Amino acid sequence: MKKLLLACLFASGVGLSAQTNIANYSFSKTTGVSYTPITGGTKVLPSGTNTTYDSDMSAAITLPTPFPFGGANVSSVYISSNGFITFGSALQAYDYAPLSTSGGTGAIAAFAQDGASSTATGAVSEVRYQDLGTEFVIQYSDHANYYNRSTEKLNFQIRLVYATGEIKIVYGNCTDPGTTSTSGITPQVGIRGNSTTYSTNVSPLMIGNIPAGTTCDWSKAVTGDANSSTMLFSGTTNANVKIPTGLQYSWTPGTQAPVRTFAATTAITNSGATLSWTAPTGATGYNIQYRALGACDWTDFAGNPVSTTTAALSNLAQNTTYHVRVQALNGSAQSIYSHIPNTAGTGNGYTATGTFTTLANCTATVSGLASSAITPDAATITWTASTTAPGNGYEYYYSTSSTTPISTATPSGSVAAGVTTANLSLLNPSTTYYYWVRANCNGTDKGVWSSSASFTTLNLCPTVTVPTANQTDVSTTPTITWTAIAGATGYRVRIGTTSGSNNVIDANVTTGTSYNVSPALNNSTLYYYSVTAYTANTAAPATPCTVRYFVTTCTPVSTLPLVENFDNTPTGSSSNTNAPACWKYLEPASWSGYGYVSSSYSTSAPRGYYISNSDATTAGGMLVSPQITILSNGNNRVRFMAMGGSSGYTVQVGTLSNPADASTFTQISSVTLTGSMAQYTVNIPSGSNQYLAFRHGVGGTYRSIYLDDINIQVSPTCLEPTALTASNITTTTADVAWTASTTVPANGYEIYYSTTNTAPGTTTQASTTSTTTSKSLSQLSPSTTYYVWVRSACSTTDKSEWSLSASFTTLCVGVANFSENFDSTSSSGSILPNCWSKLVTGTSSNSYVQASTVMSAPNNLYIYANSATEPVIVKLPNISTLSTGNYAIKFKGRANYTVGGKIDIGYMTDPAVASTFVTLGTYTTTSTTTVDDYYLAITGVPAGVTTLALRNAGTPAYSVLIDDVMYNLASTLSTNNIASPVKENIKVYPNPFTDILNITDISNVKNVLVTDVAGRLVKTISNPSSELHLGELKQGMYLVILEMKDGSKQMIKTIKK
Repeated sequence: MKKLLLACLFASGVGLSAQTNIANYSFSKTTGVSYTPITGGTKVLPSGTNTTYDSDMSAAITLPTPFPFGGANVSSVYISSNGFITFGSALQAYDYAPLSTSGGTGAIAAFAQDGASSTATGAVSEVRYQDLGTEFVIQYSDHANYYNRSTEKLNFQIRLVYATGEIKIVYGNCTDPGTTSTSGITPQVGIRGNSTTYSTNVSPLMIGNIPAGTTCDWSKAVTGDANSSTMLFSGTTNANVKIPTGLQYSWTPGTQAPVRTFAATTAITNSGATLSWTAPTGATGYNIQYRALGACDWTDFAGNPVSTTTAALSNLAQNTTYHVRVQALNGSAQSIYSHIPNTAGTGNGYTATGTFTTLANCTATVSGLASSAITPDAATITWTASTTAPGNGYEYYYSTSSTTPISTATPSGSVAAGVTTANLSLLNPSTTYYYWVRANCNGTDKGVWSSSASFTTLNLCPTVTVPTANQTDVSTTPTITWTAIAGATGYRVRIGTTSGSNNVIDANVTTGTSYNVSPALNNSTLYYYSVTAYTANTAAPATPCTVRYFVTTCTPVSTLPLVENFDNTPTGSSSNTNAPACWKYLEPASWSGYGYVSSSYSTSAPRGYYISNSDATTAGGMLVSPQITILSNGNNRVRFMAMGGSSGYTVQVGTLSNPADASTFTQISSVTLTGSMAQYTVNIPSGSNQYLAFRHGVGGTYRSIYLDDINIQVSPTCLEPTALTASNITTTTADVAWTASTTVPANGYEIYYSTTNTAPGTTTQASTTSTTTSKSLSQLSPSTTYYVWVRSACSTTDKSEWSLSASFTTLCVGVANFSENFDSTSSSGSILPNCWSKLVTGTSSNSYVQASTVMSAPNNLYIYANSATEPVIVKLPNISTLSTGNYAIKFKGRANYTVGGKIDIGYMTDPAVASTFVTLGTYTTTSTTTVDDYYLAITGVPAGVTTLALRNAGTPAYSVLIDDVMYNLASTLSTNNIASPVKENIKVYPNPFTDILNITDISNVKNVLVTDVAGRLVKTISNPSSELHLGELKQGMYLVILEMKDGSKQMIKTIKK
């Protein structure tokens, strides 16, 4: 929640300290009332220039005419965006339950919960009030439950009648309850006096999903049994419990207190019961009403009015649950009807068990429920016969709900006398069903429902035993085998080349639990497969059961190269080791580790291979190639990309004689890796085995290695150069150099460069050549990134592979002036605009363009230095006019989290050396909400210097935001056009948070209150710092209330992860 609390918390009404007995107000309900919207008066919400509202509380609103309430006159009212008003003083903006929350001298709740303006199509949300002379009207237009605001639009009024003190809540057109969320779906409706004492000072209403699936709407609401009673409004729970247009609730000052206390219901028979209660003060008579569970309307007791505090109800239906309520009388004075008591008289009877249930004429009872013969869509239920056998057999009822059926519920089926079993069919697979049984004595009289029992139908997914998941070296004519499912009449076997597909086989197996694949599948191919059952009544679903894959046996590789980049293999995991088709992951017995295709740390996106050990201390886990028949002829090599989780980790390259036995590994080379991807080459000697393997070298516990772009190839006669680098870069030239190949090529080297990072092929025409190990490139474009490759030319026909690429960016052409708002630069990748660059010391400091709207949207520049030993320098574009003394720089700045961060503006005599920075001026942030305009004339720069820079020296180590940088003639960048600071609300971050929540501006905050969404205070922080330590809170949503030193408040909704 994000709005400021607008209330003046200490404004008061007139003479309300003695107010009591709000519960004595009489109550009536009316439907079909004409709803007349008000259009004049004063709009309260949204406040100011806001277009929405959420958790707001108005300041005191003076009533033009005093309103009689609870025996005194009130003169002011407070309006909450949460669907209620108060007298005397305001509740908090985050209070949603005014009938059970102390504060003020009265409250009227029309739809009290976490409310907000609607965002549904066509919504025009507002809250306004208007004095009509005889009435004071508060109107909510297109209001909504905050959590269902995307669909709900609720219109209602609270009307205060001056002459009589009558309180009317009138509902206009209201949409059906929302289904987006189940939060905020139980608003409070009713009135409260100056305390929350239910017996004397609260008159709440209540309605719910009683019984489940009820058709009773809000016009059938009953008196609540506590100050916390609520009304259901949820399309998920029951959309029938809605607000009819033209519904009016009315409370009028009265003198007769209601019945609040009951004794236990006694003398319950098959046709009657005796109800007793305690007489409230002044009562001389009573009206009693009752209704059967499921009915919405009430029946008057034939003996009304009664003069005693007991009533014997008669002529009731047998085996039926009833709700009962009582109204106290004193002459013409009538109280509200009481709440519905339970059988004991001590609690709420507005439940499925009601006030009491009459006895059944049929006394036979059922027990011993059991189930058997369970299939995906059928089951058999049995029970123990009643001691007294019912003449008409038994009825049974089953449901996916565990709620006991009411006596009038239509049975699911029945059986004849003497039968104690029933077959249930047409059930849903993999579903839990609850069932009950009762005796049927004579077709009219039925026994009570038994206690429930339950069973769960089988799913349609058998356990596939062969092939196993992710199995390799599977025959091209495999037999797929599975376990039988009871009740299945057949199985659908699907095989495809993509997950879930059936483009290879879609077979219907009607006998047995296996399928012989025919015709033969392709060698060296990954296939996805699934088996799904069906029954006579339930078809196999379109979405198959668990899809797994296998790889058919591979044809030995007889020609090279063999290239694997892992990009066409699904990713695995530590619990799902895998490898590309015809490759395999292998490890010694009891080796603790894993290997799988990973989407992290690849050279060529999107995937590479990952091998890691846990506490294993000997080499073991390895990636094994397919069989290569020519691997051991002595003419081959393997080139691959690899890195370690840290520098110094090793990978061992070798061969296997048995691809299923890790102990047959023979090492060729042990390669020491760095912490970044690099290319390595290992020559494969003659006489080696036919399976190449990359084995984790271990060397310590919990170490990881990464592989990618493996190329097993014939060793070339012309070897490629290595270590390609670029230097001496200018605006249009650059030098490239490399390390010569082992044998110097007779025809020198070919160089290819391009502005796109696409590697050249064998037939790609070289851009230039060189007879030495370097080359100067010219006629390049300024401010452009180039990619370069080089290869050896041993002869006109024998040329090496292209080397790994190098890249460089030419310098920018000097500019006389420039402006930069960072909006055309990507906010991802931690980059700077073209022709800007940075010198960063350490790993925690940085500067980059980020998405932000705090200055000019959508981006700004973030600069952070972690300490004085880790400064950051951001170099601006090369400036040809820097030393003229006629120019100035101007930019917008603001503290990011903490005020006082500093940015030095200066020049650099050597752009590559941070220590050559010379300070010309310093900008110091003044606020986290106000944007500063900084201006500095650039003078005193030595001739020939062209680099202007911004430096965060890390003293203090605060991050700073910069935007709208301009460098131009000082006469153009006059200080006359500096804009006024913009005041912004205090914010918190990160949100959601883990343990610490930061406040952007703490200078004016006196106290911080933290409450849960129910309004319970969970933490108070006096004189807080900018860091709130909230690690002890449980995960969930909280409201952070900032109490300001000037008495105002701001409330912000946060989420604890």
